[in-house]
Amino acid sequence: MSSKTFHETSRFPLFIVGILIFQFIVTTFILTKNGEFDMTIVYITVPLILLFTFSLFTLNLTTSYFEYSFFPFTFKSKKIEWSEIKKIQIVKTNPLFDFGGWGIRLSGKYGKSFIMGNKDIIFLQLKNGKKRSFSIKDKEKLMDFFNENNISYEKH
Repeated sequence: MSSKTFHETSRFPLFIVGILIFQFIVTTFILTKNGEFDMTIVYITVPLILLFTFSLFTLNLTTSYFEYSFFPFTFKSKKIEWSEIKKIQIVKTNPLFDFGGWGIRLSGKYGKSFIMGNKDIIFLQLKNGKKRSFSIKDKEKLMDFFNENNISYEKH
């Protein structure tokens, strides 16, 4: 049975949202205790908490194209035709050391990257010289998709 699609969604790691909420509570408590509370903290922190909570990265692969979107940062999904891809690698990385964190990152080694906290990425080298990297949760399912659809890749 051939798998014609691979679909995966990811969110920011929950500990980032937890850190923001903790920081908001502690800062509010300290400033309220000292009588220095300013609504600016609410105006900055609450939207950040909501942004990190509701951000959604979606990856769709079919036999025709590779498609991705990252709501709310990309409003329209982007497609890369398989014919535009020179090389595909599945690589184990460390989001902090290899990318400096999570989200949309730029890396000299991995190019424009969409990192959501998973250690495995799919790394694309495009024929136009650009590089793209995407966090993946289910490496085995992705490799099954590639194998069943005769899409060549390297595992590192």
